[in-house]
Formats: sequence, C-alpha cells, structure tokens
Amino acid sequence: MQVNIEFWGVDRTPVVIIDDLYPDAEQLISTAEHAHWIRENPNYPGIRAQVPADYLSKTLKLAAEAIRQAFGLDLHNGLASAAIRNAFCCFSLVTQPPETLKPIQSLPHFDAVTGQQLAMLHYLCDEPFSGTRFFKHKESGLENVLHEQASAYQTQVGTLLGSVKPGYASQCNEWYEAIGDVAAKFNRVAFYPASLLHSGVVDNGELLSDSARHGRLTITGFIDLASKLEW
Repeated sequence: MQVNIEFWGVDRTPVVIIDDLYPDAEQLISTAEHAHWIRENPNYPGIRAQVPADYLSKTLKLAAEAIRQAFGLDLHNGLASAAIRNAFCCFSLVTQPPETLKPIQSLPHFDAVTGQQLAMLHYLCDEPFSGTRFFKHKESGLENVLHEQASAYQTQVGTLLGSVKPGYASQCNEWYEAIGDVAAKFNRVAFYPASLLHSGVVDNGELLSDSARHGRLTITGFIDLASKLEW
C-alpha cells in the first residue's frame, strides 16, 4: 500500500491517494460482473450497482491512518466510528459517450455543500481510461462550494449552460482552471471533501462499455461526518 497526501489549489484542500489499498480488488470486479445494474440518477452518465456489504467498513479501516493525517478524523473503527453519521457507496460504470452529455453534465460539479461529507473514489479500471480532475471556478475563485456560496455559484453556472459544449469537463477551460488530477489506476482509492469541484475525464477516444470487466468501473462513496472537515 502506497499513500500520498496532496494539497491542491489556493484552499490547500487535502486529497488522499492510496494505491493497492484493497486486498481483494480483483474479486470486486467479479462481484460487479454479476451485480444487478440500474440507471438510478438522470444526472449520472452511467449505471450503478450494490457493493459487498462489508466493503466500505473494511476500506475505511484500511485507509484510516491516511485519513487521520489529512483531516484529523478517527475512522479506525470503520462504519462504527463515532466520527461517522451515515455512509453510502456503490459500483459505478460510466457508459454515456461524451458527445451525448447535457450541458450541466459537461461542467465540473460538487457533491455536497455541508462541509461535513468526505467523498471516496476507488478505481477498478486502469489505462487507457482517464481519471478525475479537480477545478477552480475562475469567476468566483471557488474550489470548494459550501452552503453559503452555493446559490451565487449556481447562478453563475446557469449563465454558462447555453455555451458549454458536450464533453466530460474537456470543454470548460474558458470558465474553470484545473488544480489537480487523480489518474485512473487499478486499486487506487482517493478521498477528498465532497465540496471540491471535480469531474470525471473521458477522452473522445475512450471506449466506454457496460461491462464491469472492460468498462470504466469505479466504486464511489460518500461519508457523512458528525462535524465539519478541517485542514
């Protein structure tokens, strides 16, 4: 297991990147191959399925020391940790070609504005797939979008929707500046605040598939915390 804690942007937001974290990562792909996949969110450009029941608690225990170093959180007891209020994760497969995305899907996004949520991304795919890119919104200067800024930010973004071209954050350089990347690598796991602007990166030449074995397979998760993240 190799741990790297990076600090991105003006906010110096910690991003924890751990390679070779999960000991049975190949088995996770086999599980995903036999899972029941659904298209449950119209804004997510793909399909999702349930992960093994013990996956998230096991993963959090393995990553606990790195998360403690980055955010001062004690997650050594996994889902039973006092710092956790709620948590969710699922298998995710991006299947929608870049040219078919709606404008709102083609811009970076945040997942929560509370400041009390940690996002997790576990890559179960490898090259030639690309990874995930993190951004600063140029007009507002925001890298993390929290509750007090969300309304103004969404108003600003609304003015862009008529101009953005379809694509996985590949057509937004006019309005956003990249501050960091997590490259796709098999059994690489990243943890970051869910307020951080980001987007999956899918190049036009990438062959998307609904096959868990051959597609852009990840596990995505969200950990709701008892207190606000600090760094």
